[in-house]
Amino acid sequence: MEHIKINTSIWDTAVKKSRFFDIFRFRKKPSVNLSVPNIIYQNCSGITLNNTVVKSILFSTDLAVIENTNCDAILAVYPFAPSVNIMKALISFTEKPVICGVGGGVTQGRFSLDMAVAAEQLGASAVIVNQPFKNSDLKKMQKLINIPIIASVSNVDFNFIERFHSGTNIFHITGGANTPEVIEQLQTDLPDVPFICTAGQTIGSLEKVLAKNADAIVLTPPSENHLFKDIMQKYRNANLKKRKIAG
Repeated sequence: MEHIKINTSIWDTAVKKSRFFDIFRFRKKPSVNLSVPNIIYQNCSGITLNNTVVKSILFSTDLAVIENTNCDAILAVYPFAPSVNIMKALISFTEKPVICGVGGGVTQGRFSLDMAVAAEQLGASAVIVNQPFKNSDLKKMQKLINIPIIASVSNVDFNFIERFHSGTNIFHITGGANTPEVIEQLQTDLPDVPFICTAGQTIGSLEKVLAKNADAIVLTPPSENHLFKDIMQKYRNANLKKRKIAG
């Protein structure tokens, strides 16, 4: 891995692409404001979604943020019931693979199954369920859709094997500070099953999960308030410099 300070924000590093990539991938938009750190592309093997190798996944439903990042795919999970309108808007907005949340602690049963079917019909590349989702519903979902099912796990004592045999294709590890330990348990139980992993906000936390051979990384973008704060501070500093020169 390239040497970067461990407390550096993930979003303070830039991915280096070839000129060919710049010309053809971003013909309409030559640059992005939220660039994926190069170490993700160097160290992740990737997962395949809709014939696309995905190594970086943006956790967001914000269209402005999605437009201004070079992440490979979008993770559309939010603290509300799944919405066909949101799925449709995101999938039609971006050419990137979209992973749609369809079930968890709030949403279970028939409604989740209907949302999974709707997501596939709208063009989602995968669906994802949170840890409280029932394995009995997962088995039913597997029979209804052909796109991958991703299961989020946050606890080290989770029954990975039962979840896998219920229909999970890919695991999403999101254990906060305990993420490396959760990954180790998954690799002990199911060493050949692919997994994606939430990386936290710093290069240090990212390096910890990359060291565990995560196939792809889920990145949480900085808030709009944070981004605006940085922009406005630059404006203030520039204006202050002009005043000093004028004085």
